[in-house]
Amino acid sequence: MLAPHLRKNVDKLWDRFWSAGLTNPLVAVEQITYLLFLKRLEDLDRDRVGTGKPSVYERRLPEDAKAFDGNTCRWSYIHQQSTDTKHLIEVVFPWLRTLDRRLSDHEEGTELAGLNGRMADAYFQLDPNKGQVLHDAIDLIDKLFAQAGDGSAAQDLMGDTFEYLLSEVATAGKNGQFRTPRHLIRFMVELLAPQPGERLIDPAAGTGGFLFSAQQYLRRQGSTPENIRLEWDGAPHRLDLVQASDQERALIEDGSCFVGIDNDRTMARIGWMNLVLHHIHNPRLMQGDSLSKREGKPELAPLLASESYRYVLANPPFTGTVDTADLERDSLLFPRAGTKGKKKDEVLTNKSELLFVWLMLDLLDVSGRCAVIVPEGVLFGNTDAHLKLRRELLTEHCVEAVISLPGGVFQPYTGVKTAILVFRKETPRDAKTGFAKNAPRTEHVWFYEVTADGFSLDAKRTPRPGQDNDLWDALVQFRRWLQDGRAATEGEARYHQPRYWRERWRQASLRDAAGQLTPAGFAFADDPEAAPAFDGKTWAIHELFPELLREGETTLDPQAAEARVREQLVPRLAELATRHFAHADPKSASTEWNRAAREWHAYFEDEGPALALWKQLTTAARDQVPEQPQGEPIANLPEALKPLAREVAKVDGYDLWLRSPAIDQTRPAVARKCWAVPLRAWAPDPEWRSADGSLQGSHDVSGRVRPEYVAEKLPQLYDGDTLNTALLDPDCIEARDWNLSAGQYKPFDFAAMDSETSVSALIDELRQLERGILDGLDRLQAMVEGRA
Repeated sequence: MLAPHLRKNVDKLWDRFWSAGLTNPLVAVEQITYLLFLKRLEDLDRDRVGTGKPSVYERRLPEDAKAFDGNTCRWSYIHQQSTDTKHLIEVVFPWLRTLDRRLSDHEEGTELAGLNGRMADAYFQLDPNKGQVLHDAIDLIDKLFAQAGDGSAAQDLMGDTFEYLLSEVATAGKNGQFRTPRHLIRFMVELLAPQPGERLIDPAAGTGGFLFSAQQYLRRQGSTPENIRLEWDGAPHRLDLVQASDQERALIEDGSCFVGIDNDRTMARIGWMNLVLHHIHNPRLMQGDSLSKREGKPELAPLLASESYRYVLANPPFTGTVDTADLERDSLLFPRAGTKGKKKDEVLTNKSELLFVWLMLDLLDVSGRCAVIVPEGVLFGNTDAHLKLRRELLTEHCVEAVISLPGGVFQPYTGVKTAILVFRKETPRDAKTGFAKNAPRTEHVWFYEVTADGFSLDAKRTPRPGQDNDLWDALVQFRRWLQDGRAATEGEARYHQPRYWRERWRQASLRDAAGQLTPAGFAFADDPEAAPAFDGKTWAIHELFPELLREGETTLDPQAAEARVREQLVPRLAELATRHFAHADPKSASTEWNRAAREWHAYFEDEGPALALWKQLTTAARDQVPEQPQGEPIANLPEALKPLAREVAKVDGYDLWLRSPAIDQTRPAVARKCWAVPLRAWAPDPEWRSADGSLQGSHDVSGRVRPEYVAEKLPQLYDGDTLNTALLDPDCIEARDWNLSAGQYKPFDFAAMDSETSVSALIDELRQLERGILDGLDRLQAMVEGRA
C-alpha cells in the first residue's frame, strides 16, 4: 500500500493532465511515461559515459540543425524550463524519436540496448498553451520518482508508485482494457514457483504485471525471511536479496529471463517502463502480435521460438476472434480444420482464448509449466476446437489443476466466469499427435472452487483485509496435491489461512525530494535519538520508536499505540492546561492555548491520525480545566507543549493489514473446497473373467482396476475417435467429453447443508411437494379437457 501523501501526489498528477484535456487515461499515463523516461535517461547516460561511451546528448545526426544542442533535452534542463511546452514539442520529442540512432554500436549490457525503437513514435500531446500544467506535472514526477533507478531500496517505492498510477488507469476504465488483479497474479506465480535463471514469458503482457510479480517472488526467495513483510493480499515489502548469491542476484534482475509481448504499442511501452522501475535490467517487453505471422519480424520471432521457456504466465484476451489469414502458418502450432483439401490449410478456430493456449503449449519446453486465466467456456465448450484442445491437454500433457474463480473477480469490466488452468508440458512438439488414446499423461485433475478472494464481488471490489481468503487455502492444498497426490484430497477437510494483524507504517524521511523538511523532519530532525532511524525507507512506527512496545511484544496495533500515547499524555496535558488557565482569564487563556497547540501542527501529516489525535487531546485538556484552576505559571507554553506534540507525532502514519508468511492457521472446513477427478475410470464389470479363468471381475477387492482387464478392453475403448461409453465410469472426465468445469464434478457435501432438518426428512418434503405438483397438473388437465 502506497503512503497516503504519495497517493495524493499521484492523484494530483492525474488531475493536472485531466484538467488539461487529456481525458483518456491511457494517453495520460503514456505522456507521464515519456517524461519519466526522459528523467531516467539522464541517469542512464551518465552511467554509459562512465564506461567510455559517447553521450546521447552530444552525438549529432546529419539532419540536426546547426544550432541544435542536445543538452537541452536533459531532464535537468527540462526541469528548469518546466513551463516551456514549445521546447518539448519542437525540440525534445523530435530528438527523442531519433534516440536509437544516437546510441553507440556497442550498447550490449546497458539498459538502452533493448530500446528497439520504443520512442520512435513518441509525441507530446499536451496543449501548448498549458505551460503551468506542464510545470506542475514535471515537478510532481520529479518528486514522485526522485530515486528511480538509483539501485537503492527506495526504488521499490518507485515501482509501487508507478503501479498505483497504473491502477488508476484501471479505475478510470475508459480505454476498454483492464489489469489482472495483482493478488491473483501473485497467487498464480506462487502456483508455479519459478527459479532464478529459468525463462518466463507472458504473450499478452499488458503492463507487465506477471513479469515483475515473478521477479518479486524470486527476490522474496532470496531475501532474509525475518525482514520480509507481506500485506494482507500478499504484496511483498523489504526484499533485500541478502541470501541470494551474486550469480542468483544477476539472474533475478536479468531482463532476458522475463519476456513479454503485447499487441498494443502504448501498453508495451508503459509495461516496459514498469519493469524498469521494478529492478529488471533491460527488460524484454516488446510490441507485437503473439499469434500473427513471424516472417519479416526479426525482433519478435526469436522471442516466440518453440520450446524455449520454462514457464508461461498469462491472462490473454478472451471471448475475442482473430483474423485467421494473419495467424502464424505453423501447423504444429495451431491445428488445422482437416487433413485434406482446403481444410488442411485452414486453422481449426479463430477464438483467441483457444489459440493462446495452443501458443503457450508450443512456447513451453518439455516439463515446463503454465498458469493461465481462461474463460470457463474453454473448459466445457463443445466445438471441435474446444474438444481438441482439452483432449490434447489431458492426454498428451498433464493438467495439474483447474481453479474456479468467482464471477466478480474482473468487475466492473466484465462478469465473465473464469478459471485458472495449470498444466505441464509432457510431449515434445514434434512427437505430439493431439490424442494419446492408449496412455493419457493426466491421471487425475485437481479442482478447487474459490468463492472468496479477499475483495467484494460487486462492481466496487472493496478490499476485505483480515477476512477469509480462499486463495491462501488453495495454495496450501495445491502444494499438498503436488506432493501427496490423491491422499491430499482424502480425510477431514481442513481450511488454511495465514495470521492477519494491523500495523501503522510511515515513510521515514526527514526531508523530501526538494530538500524541504517533512513533518517528521520538523518533529525529529533535532532529536539525536530518533533522527538516525529516519533513513528514507518505510518502517512500522514501533520499529522507529521501540519505546512504544511493551515487554514481549513484537508488533503493535495502531489503536493500541494511540491508546498508550493518550494514556501517557492526558494527565500531562491536563496539568499544563490547569497551570496555564490559572494565570489568565478563560477567554484569553483559551486563545493562547489554541495558538500554542497549532504551533506544532507542522509535526503532523495533513489529514493523518496524529494530527487528529493531537487536536482531540489538546481540545479535551482545554475544555476540562477545573472551575478554579491552580498551579505555577508556564513561562513558555509552546515550548512546554513541544515534547508532548513530539510524542503524538510518533504515532503518525497510515494503517496497513499484514499477513504472516506461513499459512499455518487451520480449522475444519465448512465445506470441501477441493477434489480430484480421474481422467479415465473404467466401469466395474463383475462378470468379466480373465482368459485363463483365474480372475473374476474387472476390479480387485480394493476397487483397483485389474491390468489384465485394461489390456483386454483398451483396444475396444475407441472406434476411430468414437468413445465406447459403456466401458467407462460416466463420472470420469473422459466420459464427459473432456469437460473441465469444476462444477461438473463437485461432490455433494451433506455436512455443508445449513439445516436442522435431516436429509431423510428433506427428501420426504420434496416427495410431498412433487405429489402436490402432480395433483395440480391433473386438475389443470381436467379443466382443459372439460372434465372438471
